[in-house]
Amino acid sequence: MTKGKFGIYLWFYAVLAFILVFLGQTLLCGLLLGFAIAAERNEWLSRQVIQAFSLSLAVSLITGILDFVQRALYGLLSGITYVGSGFNTVFDVLDGIISILVLVLVIIAIIKVAKEQDAGIPGLSALANKAFGIVEKKVYSQMPPQAPQGQPYQQYQQPQQYQQPQQYQQPQNPQNPQNPQQ
Repeated sequence: MTKGKFGIYLWFYAVLAFILVFLGQTLLCGLLLGFAIAAERNEWLSRQVIQAFSLSLAVSLITGILDFVQRALYGLLSGITYVGSGFNTVFDVLDGIISILVLVLVIIAIIKVAKEQDAGIPGLSALANKAFGIVEKKVYSQMPPQAPQGQPYQQYQQPQQYQQPQQYQQPQNPQNPQNPQQ
């Protein structure tokens, strides 16, 4: 386990960042990101806290948009009591689904970073890797017939088709192979 410059395990900062995401503390998560980048200067820690901060921003943005739409619809439909309360129920369910999704992502991320592994949040992991210039190579199952602009980088060989082996025919008369009737 790696300790940072201040004697605290680096995974602790990452776990703290994801706890702040669940608690909805975007500002504190951003401050922790600044501290991780400026003070600790550890690439792994910075990538994990970037993922946590990005998740926090995404959750804040989505809940903010849902809240705006809910207030707009409630203002328009406030005269109709049953419809207005129905929209509130729909938005409460959506908010609950988002909270459960964030909880699941945070629990998985905390388990991974406590083992000093990458949190691996879909989409946000690639964003954090791009911030540090880490590019994932794509693996193709087959090479293309030609490289771009008609100049092959490697000689490409077409796969050969499977040919059935010819059946061996044993001569009928082993003493005289020229005349099988004798």
